[in-house]
Amino acid sequence: MLTEKEVSEGFKKGFDCSMQVAGELAPDVGLTREQGLKLMACFGVGAGQGSLCGAVSGAMMIIGYRYGNTEPGDMATKGLCMSKKNEFCERFQKEFGSLTCPGIMGYDLRVPEESKKAAEKGLFDTLCTRACTFAVQTVRDILKE
Repeated sequence: MLTEKEVSEGFKKGFDCSMQVAGELAPDVGLTREQGLKLMACFGVGAGQGSLCGAVSGAMMIIGYRYGNTEPGDMATKGLCMSKKNEFCERFQKEFGSLTCPGIMGYDLRVPEESKKAAEKGLFDTLCTRACTFAVQTVRDILKE
């Protein structure tokens, strides 16, 4: 199980929330850790746009990989996938109050001054690490259902 300390260490090594969540969960759906990391390499800090939290993006990628439809018109599979994604989003939003980086952190990490304030408050080592570990555990629970 991914720990908050491991997430914090991962940040120092250059791994964003999205990468850490997907990298941890990738073997649960038949991918390698490396594949999970690479798939989410562009999704940190709300995909660089300051929007959807990277932990959420990583979780959605894993849910989509496990439950996503591949056949045209397969609405039953698509519905199941969307149901699982919605379940994750509801649980995450209930825990953190938002699905977006700025909504969770209270700062726009694209703005250097705001990113610095978030770092000074220790949010990367507290809030972000908790978001990542919560996302991993929640997806694992969903994958078992």
